[in-house]
Amino acid sequence: MMSGTSADGIDLAAVSIDDDTSRPRVRFLATAHHDYPAELRDRVLRAASHDAATAADLAILHAALGDAYADAARAFISALDGRPDVIAVHGQTVAHLPDRHATLQLGDASRVALRTGVATVSDFRSADIAAGGEGAPLVPFGDHVLFADRAPIALLNLGGIANLTLISSARAEDVIAFDTGPANMLSDLIAQRGGERFDEAGRTAARGRVDDTALHEALAHPYFARRAPKSTGREDFGATVADALFARVTRNGGSPGDALATAIVLTARTVAEALARETPGGVRWRELVIAGGGAHNSTLVSRLREAVAPIPVRTMDELGIPSSAREAVAFAILGAFRMRGLANTLPSATGASRAVSGGAIHRP
Repeated sequence: MMSGTSADGIDLAAVSIDDDTSRPRVRFLATAHHDYPAELRDRVLRAASHDAATAADLAILHAALGDAYADAARAFISALDGRPDVIAVHGQTVAHLPDRHATLQLGDASRVALRTGVATVSDFRSADIAAGGEGAPLVPFGDHVLFADRAPIALLNLGGIANLTLISSARAEDVIAFDTGPANMLSDLIAQRGGERFDEAGRTAARGRVDDTALHEALAHPYFARRAPKSTGREDFGATVADALFARVTRNGGSPGDALATAIVLTARTVAEALARETPGGVRWRELVIAGGGAHNSTLVSRLREAVAPIPVRTMDELGIPSSAREAVAFAILGAFRMRGLANTLPSATGASRAVSGGAIHRP
């Protein structure tokens, strides 16, 4: 189960993983999505924005999210053919501070284990941070398990944050992965100024004009110039950056649609520039495969195709995994490896001193 930085709800995926530890065969079974109730989503966003949340607020939210995960898991399991061996719960990130060697995901996994009767793994990031890594990105481990035989392949997730996994060969140590910067986060925050939850399919952005001055200022953010491995979140690209972008565009006489168009191009440009900068010498990507909620934003996808041309762009749906379930599938793989006591991180992606078997196991 995966809850991303957009905080829109819980993505669930069921997979079957065989016992071949060198190259396990993963079979996709089912997926589902549960929206957060509006009140719970508001509490998550307040906590993630560090808006005067007390320790008591975080403790209560931790419990409430645990109940939400348990409800979602029970409903999902009831529709499956049999009970799973393990449940993997990423949890809801409310703080990610890699420069301070700290991260925090909320959601009481003990409630999931007890209410489902299934061993549940959570807190995947702490072990990597203890080993000197950033605790992110972790999804590339699952990407490598799934797609190493398609190398050289680049994979892009477009959630609240955009992240790339570059698989230049079948060797795990060659994987490069990192967050490129904001994806849906800025667009969502700008759309919410007009009373919309997000810009459906990028329709408003499609009617807008890019403000080159505002785009240039946004591209000056120091995160974009950093080399991989690196990770980011709402702390770097939340409301403050969205407000500054919107203010700059409107001061220049632009519309909310122009601000959305500028945010979309910011994402496309930073993805394309990061891809070019981090591509190993001599590697030519077979394809860029996109997933996440942003894969349904036709305006964003169009701008990406322009930015990364001539690399072909495909959706993960075309490879047999629903775009919205990509991260949930990855954490299912991480959970299975943790239960087997196997390493489930890639130091080349996180910057850790070694690979670790990350995750806390909760028994029912």
